[in-house]
Amino acid sequence: MILRRYMMSQVASTTTIVLLFLMVLMLGGRLIRYFGMVAEGRLNMGFLFNLIGYNLPSFLELILPLSFFVALMLVLGRMYVDHEMSVLFSSGQSRGRMTRLMLPLVLALFVIEAGISLWAKPYGVEKTEKIWQTQSLSSAFDLIKPQTFISSGNYHIYVGSMDKNTRTLNDIYIIQKSEKTATKDVIITAKKAEQTVSHADEPFTRLVLSSGKRYEIDTDNRIYNQTTFDKYQISIAKPNNQNNKTQNITAQSSNQLFTNLKEPEVKAELGYRLSLPFLIIIASMLATPLAQVQPRQGRWLRLLPAILVFVAVAISIISLKTNISKQKLSVWAYAWFIMAVMLICLWLNWQQRIRHRLRHRTPTIVQS
Repeated sequence: MILRRYMMSQVASTTTIVLLFLMVLMLGGRLIRYFGMVAEGRLNMGFLFNLIGYNLPSFLELILPLSFFVALMLVLGRMYVDHEMSVLFSSGQSRGRMTRLMLPLVLALFVIEAGISLWAKPYGVEKTEKIWQTQSLSSAFDLIKPQTFISSGNYHIYVGSMDKNTRTLNDIYIIQKSEKTATKDVIITAKKAEQTVSHADEPFTRLVLSSGKRYEIDTDNRIYNQTTFDKYQISIAKPNNQNNKTQNITAQSSNQLFTNLKEPEVKAELGYRLSLPFLIIIASMLATPLAQVQPRQGRWLRLLPAILVFVAVAISIISLKTNISKQKLSVWAYAWFIMAVMLICLWLNWQQRIRHRLRHRTPTIVQS
């Protein structure tokens, strides 16, 4: 009991530390990207932390098994170096017994990983897509930065200054690209623009321009038409809500995937979600033999090769997802692969005992 508590506390605390380190490392690049989008006016600041929160499950589904494996390598490697494992083995303990001591922690992490893979990640991806959809449907006033070009559909808008209190834009230049031909453009200039009141479900954002000119330019014929106006209204098209409804299988819930098992992409995604929790079990079975070091060898010697082995297993599961979605492999390839890896792990754990028993059972020939 004391040994179990010691092992579980050491592995759990080390897993938490490694997990936090990897999370900060992974989120750093994503934060830089999001802050750059905020600075360029392509992302509303209010959506920033929501995006980070909803993206956490996507990081955790692969980082959690890796963190658990690294924690096992560090804890068991230290026990090998400090000769604690030698004492345990001499007292009748075995590698299988050491793995079983951590069974409650393994089961807890298995359930957490299953929850992330089957529920949390699809939910986060769905919410993330809705945020990006809401961002694309935002009012022009939420994205416009003075003296900066922004793009919205086939419009490119430049604003000299703006008053957020009166929701007025000043010194506007708008370039409208023709959807039918690339040689005919429309340039609109105006001293002022105001947004009209509209409902959130309307497919357009309407801007009323005042005191301006409209130029229609045909570059092929080298002609243009000029029109002066006092009031001119443009409608900036919002994305179609029906088209924006997620078609991404990753964002669909597991219940939705179970109801549509005919599509190969659905089978590949569902098998992938069901396979990821088994990385926790593979980590516990693989770390025990790989953490063993010889006398005078540091525990860091095998850490990097062991991480590469575990990462190779995770990458293989990801590659299975790609091949199954392309109908190159059956969905049962997930089960066969996991069983093969577990058999290899069992061999690594029991090979010394098997060889020892075979050696002592082999009859010796006595020469006279």
